[in-house]
Amino acid sequence: MRHIVDSTSAFEAWMKQRADISNQLLAKKHRKMAEGPFPFLRATFYRWVGQWPKVCRRLADRDADVLLAVGDLHVENFGVWKNSFETHVWGVNDFDDACELPFTSDLVRLAASVALAAEQQQVKASPTMFCRLILDGYRSALRKNGGALFVGQHETLRVLTKDTAEKSGAFWQEKLSAKEFKRADVPPALAAMFRASFPRGASLVFGEQRDPGGLGSLGRRRYTALLKERGGIRRDAREAKALVPSALYWIEKESRMRSQTATLLQHAIRSPDPFFQVHDKWLIRQLAPDVAKIELPRGESDARLRLAPALIRMMGWETANIHLGSRNPNDLGTRLEKLERAVGQSWLVEAAEDMAASTRADHSQWSKHWQKSQPD
Repeated sequence: MRHIVDSTSAFEAWMKQRADISNQLLAKKHRKMAEGPFPFLRATFYRWVGQWPKVCRRLADRDADVLLAVGDLHVENFGVWKNSFETHVWGVNDFDDACELPFTSDLVRLAASVALAAEQQQVKASPTMFCRLILDGYRSALRKNGGALFVGQHETLRVLTKDTAEKSGAFWQEKLSAKEFKRADVPPALAAMFRASFPRGASLVFGEQRDPGGLGSLGRRRYTALLKERGGIRRDAREAKALVPSALYWIEKESRMRSQTATLLQHAIRSPDPFFQVHDKWLIRQLAPDVAKIELPRGESDARLRLAPALIRMMGWETANIHLGSRNPNDLGTRLEKLERAVGQSWLVEAAEDMAASTRADHSQWSKHWQKSQPD
């Protein structure tokens, strides 16, 4: 137990040297980490990169498989955005922990997250089946040189994103409420970056989000810029969060490394969000009610479960889109074949089950520690 507690404390101390961190938000993160293995996985990429070479040594030791990976990949790390043609695109939407890892780490983490999310939602899921779907989607993307996934071109995405956008009035009422938003000064450099993302001469109101979402980056303060017009606030806004280097560089004691988010985005196969910008140590994106997110199925009776296999397959495809920014498809296909000959056809199932078990054990220890730390 001490190892988990000490690792968390050490990583958070490292993070505080690189970004403005709120202790109140960290306390919220600690509570969510105790809620279950899946939120624990989402919140603790620093544990993943620490356990990966120990639990999956045969995969981690394959240096020729290393590329620029998502890092903190999981089933909740996908969403919808609008490209510059106002077309809805679906794919990975969080690259905070982009770093150099074997391509297998992303695939194993994605598969482990399917297993843990299914447990949380009380849905039966066969590891053999969903690992096969992930690899099938991944290989299909390699054969076709990848390609962005447009919502309108895939029935599964059309159905799953239908009615997921929030109603505009309710969205902005919540975002601008005193509970969620407080006016605040922002760092001068960030204010300049905010202004550059709006039309020239726009009048902006700056604030801080009181209770931001997410888990992996929870703890870092998030700031908001709202476009002000006569009569009040127009419904156009940006949010910013500080970028810190991937937890991998904390593990490897690479103190000079910087965030690899921009590098990954520049090379991966994307139809980019024009409002998603990386400036030095800040990431800026648009706040809008129509940026949809597909929620996890709730139990065996959820009608959306019939579409889950197709969605998991597309997650495998999108993972390949990211990896193709570093390697050509023939090379990645060859790496997969060599891996299967060396480690076995069931490598993904075995590794995902092992990492899921490691996460459950970590969560169990963390949950006990967190409960003991609470006041009576």
